[in-house]
Amino acid sequence: MAAVTPEDVNTLTRPTDGFLCSLHDNKYNIDFLSFTISDYDTKNVIFEVGKDSPAPQDMTLDFSTLGEDMYRKIKYNFSEDVLRLPFIQTSLVFSVGDQEVHDFRMIERHYFRNQLVKSFDFEFGFCIPGSVNTWDAVYSVPPLSDELIDDMIANPFETQSDSFYFVDNSLIMHNKASYKYIREDSAQSKKSYEDKYGAKGAKGAKGAKGAKGAAAIKEEAYIDSDEIGADEKSEAKGSGRGAKGSAKEVVWSKEEDYF
Repeated sequence: MAAVTPEDVNTLTRPTDGFLCSLHDNKYNIDFLSFTISDYDTKNVIFEVGKDSPAPQDMTLDFSTLGEDMYRKIKYNFSEDVLRLPFIQTSLVFSVGDQEVHDFRMIERHYFRNQLVKSFDFEFGFCIPGSVNTWDAVYSVPPLSDELIDDMIANPFETQSDSFYFVDNSLIMHNKASYKYIREDSAQSKKSYEDKYGAKGAKGAKGAKGAKGAAAIKEEAYIDSDEIGADEKSEAKGSGRGAKGSAKEVVWSKEEDYF
C-alpha cells in the first residue's frame, strides 16, 4: 500500500471503503484514555468516555466490521445540540509510548450521505516519550441549515466520519464513526445529556485557563445554511506532562505558552 499523506486525505469527498492503515502502524503506541465533548458556553458535558470506565450507552461498536478492525469503527448517539451549538469544547487525554512523537496531527472528515459536510485539521505538535497529554480544543461549529440538520436526525448513522492520525506526515491510525442525532424536546427544561452528566450552568465563554502549549485547528465547512465552501478557523490549546504543542497559523510566545 502506498504511503497516505495529509494531502491525500484532504482530497477525499466521501468516506473510505476501508481502513488506510493497519493497527500495527501505530508504532508510537499512542493510546486514547478519555474524551469529553462539552457545551463551551455552559460547560455542560454532552458526551464522555474513558478507557477505564464502562462504555456509555450512547456509544457502541459497529459490528458490521469483524476482527480487530471492529474496535476502530464506532457508533455514537449524540444530542442535536452537537450540530446546533455555536461553540463546542473537547478534551482528549492520550498517552505516548517510549518514542518521541513529532508533528502529531489529526484530520477528521465528516460526511452526510457521502457528501462532505465539514473537515477539521488538528495539530498538537511534539510529545515527549512516556508522557500523558491533554488536548483541549474550543472551536466554532460551522452553521448548518435546519433542513440539513433535520435530514441528519431523520437518517441515523448516515452521518459518518473518518479520523486520520499522522506523525511526521505518516499515517499511523485511522478510525471510523457513524452518528445518530437525538432531537431535543424544546418543552423540557433540561437537555437529554443533562440527565446523564448533570448541568453546570452558564459560566461564560471565556475558555479554559492555565493550559500550556498550543495547537491549531483549521476547520472548513462545506455545507452551511447558505453556501458550500465557507471557511472558519478556531484555536485549541493542549497540555501534558512534558508535552508541548505547536501552531502553524498562530504566533505563540515561547516564554508564555510553553513549559
